[in-house]
Parts: sequence; structure tokens; C-alpha cells
Amino acid sequence: LTGIKPTQQSIVFNDIVSRRRSDVTQKDQKESLSSVPLRTGDMLLLVENEKIRAKAEPKKEEPKETTSSSSKEKAKKGPHMTIKAFKKASGNPVIPDYESFFQASSKQRSVNSYAPNIHWKLQRYRHLDLYAFADPSCLKKFYRNSFPELKQNLSRIGILFGRYVEDINPLADQNLYDDLNREKKWDYDANGVRADVFAIYEPPQQPVKNGARFLTDPRQEIVQGMAEAMGLEPVGMIICKKKAKANPKGFQTYLTGKELLLLAKLQSVFSDENNFSRFGCVVLEHSDMIEPVGLAASDTCMALERAELLDTVKGAPYKLRTKLPEGADPSLMPHIFIPKDDDVSGGRHTASEKLSTGDPFPMDFLTVKIIATQSRGTKKLFLHHDFPVQGGMKELKNYMQRYSNEGFAKKFSDFNLLINLPKMMGDKQTETCVEIAKCIGFHEEFPPKVSNELDTFFIKNQLF
Repeated sequence: LTGIKPTQQSIVFNDIVSRRRSDVTQKDQKESLSSVPLRTGDMLLLVENEKIRAKAEPKKEEPKETTSSSSKEKAKKGPHMTIKAFKKASGNPVIPDYESFFQASSKQRSVNSYAPNIHWKLQRYRHLDLYAFADPSCLKKFYRNSFPELKQNLSRIGILFGRYVEDINPLADQNLYDDLNREKKWDYDANGVRADVFAIYEPPQQPVKNGARFLTDPRQEIVQGMAEAMGLEPVGMIICKKKAKANPKGFQTYLTGKELLLLAKLQSVFSDENNFSRFGCVVLEHSDMIEPVGLAASDTCMALERAELLDTVKGAPYKLRTKLPEGADPSLMPHIFIPKDDDVSGGRHTASEKLSTGDPFPMDFLTVKIIATQSRGTKKLFLHHDFPVQGGMKELKNYMQRYSNEGFAKKFSDFNLLINLPKMMGDKQTETCVEIAKCIGFHEEFPPKVSNELDTFFIKNQLF
């Protein structure tokens, strides 16, 4: 067709049985050859065209992946997505209120008035995606304070104080173009939630077998008020314990049933109006290689704990069982379906065994995994982590002698010192203590009035 003008070109199709129309607005529609009607000789033309196209467009060499930079590695899909991504894909999560099913009238019940069954299935989303420790010194101190409990094969617990921030995915600036060289826009609505941890508070507690129990804390309001003045809030619980033996079937051995119920109860305390909580837990296991592990109780676990439908199992610390509330109808109990007893996949296979009320079951599907790591970009808030948890004037004198060459802003940069300061300075100096906490929490200079009151306090108690 070299000497023919474009207007004279025409293509004529003869003897075609059917021809399908394809919408050009759709992306990459592909049909198998078996669904396209072909005439004699069409297959030969298709093969020849493929050979000509292959010669005209040689394959591009794919760039070799380098492992020198960890940021260039491919993102691995985890078992949980961010809560923003889940809401965008499936809407707001719906968690049944099991208490309402038992409180409803027993007359004229319909199918929808019974509590829904519970299946072995991991929660697809998580409200908190990452624990980032700005300074690992607070972890080291908590670990040292746990030695007496570790020697007796007990555990020690504490409360993590920090701030919730939006966590932008570091892979947002990668894979900007698709296979057709079209620019892709990163979905910033799918960003996660990160908890920057700055301090650990160790409240009064009683170590018990397979867990610990909080005691009444007379300083609870003082600690809460001083933390709020520093811009901090409780973001989780931390547990230090000895490493347990691995389960032969692959089930988790990080949290015992008693610890998971305590965590679910704390998550209900620190929850929003929809009973969703960002509160979680970090587990430190005493072993040759100490690696923090982040976990949280699922929304279903919180709902079951609020309805008092879960209980521990004697002789099986890493299992739970359902219990019938006092005076409730046994027919209203939700059924739990778990993997068969001979399943060795850790619960990854299809669940097919129905449990009766009181039967023990592994609790992996009631937990949510959270990443726990050291922060690389967050500036640490406290310079020191030396002051004792229950320190007094004697410990304050030793502390001030140790840091005598520093100014007030650096001397008071210790979380345990700040929460014990109102007790040592007295009730009349409460406003001064709150002002000091604000200056430390937001890296501000001490006002002249606060500095003068500290000078008076230091001279009176011979702290210089």
C-alpha cells in the first residue's frame, strides 16, 4: 500500500460469524482464543503477527533489585490493614453488643435476636499499627526493674505513655508508575496510626501466676494530670516475663489468657464512643535475644469481655473458655468454631469444630499483631531515666548531685521525677509542678517565676 493514499484504504471483513464490541474505556480487556471465532488461516496470521511484533519491540530488561537499601525492598502484605483502608473498602466495622442479646426479652424471639456465632478468623484491620520507642532507655530501665519478678518466674507490667500520630507509609514515594507508564497517586487515606512512646509508668501491682494484678494507685490522678500537662496519654501496656516454650501446633505463647482479659478490659477503659480502642500491649520476653512484640485484643474479644462471657482455663494458661452469665438462658450463648484438634497449621486452615460452653480454645484469633520498633525520626522527650519510681527527698538529693552541672530544663527532664514532684514540693506548689511539666513536654524555657520558686525550693532543701 505504498502508493495508495490513506483515504483510499479500506478493510473488508467477509464471512465473520460474530464480532464482539469492546469498550475502549475499560482497562486491559483480554479474551481467550477459544471465545473468538476464527477462520481457516487466521491462526497462522496470528502467529506471524506475534513474531513481527516481537522483533519490532524487543523486551526491556528489568532493573536488578538491590538489597543495599532497605527502603527499596518490596512491601510485604501483613495479616491486618489500617483502619482507614478498611473503612474505605468495607465501611465502618460492626461489632455485636453481646450484652444486649442477654438483656432482651425472651418472649417472641426472632432469628436476629440471638447472638451471632464466632468463627476462627483474624480481624482484618487494626486501630494501632506501630509502637515507636523514641528512646530505648525507658525499656532498659523497665527490664532491669523486672529482675525480681523474673527470678520467681513471674511477670511485671507497666503503662506506656506517649502520643498518637499519623504514620505515613515510607513506600509512598516508590512504585509511582504502573506497567503502562501511567502515574499512580498514593492513597493517603490508607495511612496508619503510630504511637510514639516516651515513658513507662510502673503502678502498684501484685505479681500472680500467669499474669499480674493492678493494685489501688493513690497517685493515679496526679500521674494522669502531670502526663496531660506534658501532652502525653496512656497508649498501651507493657509486660516483661520469661519466654515460654513454643506451642507444638503453632499457637501463640506471648499472652496468657489472664493477661489478654486484662488487656481487653484496659482497652475498654481507653476507648471512644464506638467502643474502638487504640490501646495495645508490648511484650518483653526474657531470653538471649530480647525483641519487643506488639499485640492488642480484637474488637470481638473486647465485646466478649464486656459481656463477661470469657474466663481462664485452669492448667492451660494460653487458652480461654466461654462461660454463661449468672441467670442467663443457655440457648443464647454464641457458638465458637475453631480448627480441629489434629490441625497443626496454627489456625490458618478452615475452622470446622463447634465448641460447647466451657470448652477451652486457643485465643490467637482474638489478638491483633502490632509492629514494635525503635523510632528513627522522633525526638526523645526525656533526657534521663534514672529517678526511682517511688522516689523521695533522699533520692532527689542524689539525683541533683549527679546532674549538678545541668540547668533546670535538663535536670527535670525525667518522667518519674516529674510525677513525684508534687509530693515533694507540697500541695501549695501544684501549679508550679504543672508548669514545669508543660515546659518539659513541649521543650519550652522555664518562666522567671518558676525558676525563682525552684531556687527557693532548692535552697530550703539544700539541693544545690
